[in-house]
Amino acid sequence: MAEAPLADPAPNTAPLDADQVRAEADAGPTAAILLIGNELLSGKVRDTNAVWLTERLRALGVRLVRVVMVPDELPIIGEELRRLSAAADHVFTSGGVGPTHDDVTVSAVAAAFGVPLVRDAHLAELLVAHYQDRLRPDHLRMADVPEGAVMLWAGEHRWPVYTFRNVYILPGIPEIFRAKFDGIAERFAAGRFWLRSVYLNVDEGSIAPALAALETDFGVAVGSYPRIDEADYRVRVTVEARSAAPVNAAVAALVAGLDPSWLVRVDVPVV
Repeated sequence: MAEAPLADPAPNTAPLDADQVRAEADAGPTAAILLIGNELLSGKVRDTNAVWLTERLRALGVRLVRVVMVPDELPIIGEELRRLSAAADHVFTSGGVGPTHDDVTVSAVAAAFGVPLVRDAHLAELLVAHYQDRLRPDHLRMADVPEGAVMLWAGEHRWPVYTFRNVYILPGIPEIFRAKFDGIAERFAAGRFWLRSVYLNVDEGSIAPALAALETDFGVAVGSYPRIDEADYRVRVTVEARSAAPVNAAVAALVAGLDPSWLVRVDVPVV
């Protein structure tokens, strides 16, 4: 038996401007992720950095617009970097920053934007102190950065994150990738996304027109996710925006227009 929908708070009597809501959502910061490595494309290593960073960016209020995976080939990396840098406010690379022959990400960043590589004296000193008598010339390649790169030092991390223009260069090892991003994460904070879910026991085709109308009328982003397992619902509908009012209004309109027998449950209103 379907549960009764949860009551929404007293509605705001001011009319919602769907175009304004949509514009506010689009005006927020955007990001792209560039995953680099032959090992990813061959299946030898399974990427986890993109999934993790997607969730972190969402929590920070940053809208992810692209995720691209490329091989360890300098021209391809450079081409994608130029494209992503133009398409998003922030670009995060993952992989290709070690001392071996296939670590070409830093060189690709320099080539993509037409600047030389230069050796950073402070990074070189850190590498010498770290490797001591194990130091080899190839280790010092990790002190080479695109000319004009900015070092971001955060907390007690021994090694900086360096960025060139809007590109943040991160290692591929998940534990280090996460630690380095977390060290600079607050610089990307941009509010939050508000989201509610409506759970239904009907197929997607029956609700498609209603979902399209929500996006048009309220300026919210609507998602529809069917289930074919033993869950107590068949479709989860998500409604989200950068402010709570359009989310609550859109959910209220959706619930009011549905056959009550289709409703399983509704998330509590966001405030």
